[in-house]
Amino acid sequence: MRMLTTTPYWTTRSLTSGISSMFDEMEHIAKIYDDRDFTPACDLTENETHYFMSMDLPGLNKEDLKIDITDNLLTVSGERKRKSADDSRKYQLLERRHGFFKRSFTLPSSIDSAKVEARYENGVLELYLPKTEAARPRKIEIQDGKTGIFERLIG
Repeated sequence: MRMLTTTPYWTTRSLTSGISSMFDEMEHIAKIYDDRDFTPACDLTENETHYFMSMDLPGLNKEDLKIDITDNLLTVSGERKRKSADDSRKYQLLERRHGFFKRSFTLPSSIDSAKVEARYENGVLELYLPKTEAARPRKIEIQDGKTGIFERLIG
């Protein structure tokens, strides 16, 4: 990104050329800002049976998204394209990011990747990541007396 100089406009050029130069610089900065990738915000929660992930992706279509799981690596990628029919427009302000994104998350081995489900609605991608049966907590009953394996071991 080019650095802005601190030299006052009135000492080196006329006021009108200074304003024109300022708008040219703003246009250059807007193009740089617009060409950068973006990183969508993500939340992850956990309970006893599963993880739940939600990712904000407003302005994307379901077809713009790709979700892959390889080994224990979950990757969500896509591209937000600027909806511009008129390329002759001069933007005065660009705050929304466009471009390609790719987020990867290392999943614990307790995830049952064959049962992962995804839903995309109202600009929010939601992923249901179930835990395997072995990873889920289970209640152990405490036995009284000589029963089960203890009877055979000690008996």
